[in-house]
Amino acid sequence: MRSTWDLAGGMRGSLRAIVLTAIGLAIATPLLVGSAPASEQQSPSDPLVARVNRHEIHLSDVYKSIESLSLGDQIDVRSDMDVYIEAMVNEEVLFQWAFRNDFKGEPDLRQEIKDLVVRQLIEKYVRSKINVDEGEVHAYYENNPTTIRMEHVIVRRILLLERGQCEQLMARIDSHDTFAEMAKVHSLDKETASLGGLTGLTMRLDGVTQGPELEFFDMKVGEMRVFDVPEGCLLVRSVFFERPPVPPFNEVKDRIKSFLASRQELQLIDQLFEEATQNMQVERFYSEQ
Repeated sequence: MRSTWDLAGGMRGSLRAIVLTAIGLAIATPLLVGSAPASEQQSPSDPLVARVNRHEIHLSDVYKSIESLSLGDQIDVRSDMDVYIEAMVNEEVLFQWAFRNDFKGEPDLRQEIKDLVVRQLIEKYVRSKINVDEGEVHAYYENNPTTIRMEHVIVRRILLLERGQCEQLMARIDSHDTFAEMAKVHSLDKETASLGGLTGLTMRLDGVTQGPELEFFDMKVGEMRVFDVPEGCLLVRSVFFERPPVPPFNEVKDRIKSFLASRQELQLIDQLFEEATQNMQVERFYSEQ
């Protein structure tokens, strides 16, 4: 935390200044550097100067805080170290008090601090650890050609309860327009039924795409097939299919690197959450839709 030190008025412009002004610590009993008992010092070169609950303040912490000041302010601070350290102690007291009371009456402050903490933790334990080298990028390019060229299809689909119903309906369909009208009337998939059974792009991803979707890429445009699914059966008609050539490595290497970095980020976030939730009670009172 940065402060501005002034011999006439103490520290101003920070939480430390507020604490000093509020309780008159400018004349408090001095807490001298190096006065802590030897048993409480972790190292002779970095003595313990104060402890608030389990949080220890060492001489190195004091100097680090002082170094955040301008050079001129640092000179003034070092002439009154006991007051500066006492301000750090009371700053920590106020900080812990707010947490202990879960920022009672200060919801905006709690949210602001939570946002800051989450951003810092994500930066330290996730983003700073992401590392994708050229070898990984090239290996992905060589092993995932269908993903690299963004092979994709578009289909219309009708969801029914029984395979026999799908087969009977297929016998009545002779065009894209007829299929669309049948989907609006008969499909149990309300989300696509209103669009005439039309779906968005289905991408073919190496090692990922599976189930009926994988067979979509073997269908000719206009071809219909029936697939058994857990919900019943799907009557599918291919509308569009594209299989572009694999682009040169230099054209896609940045996109591949970004994708691999995103995948690493998700893995690191999962690891961070798993570690953070250990020995923590988390209760949820909702059901995912």
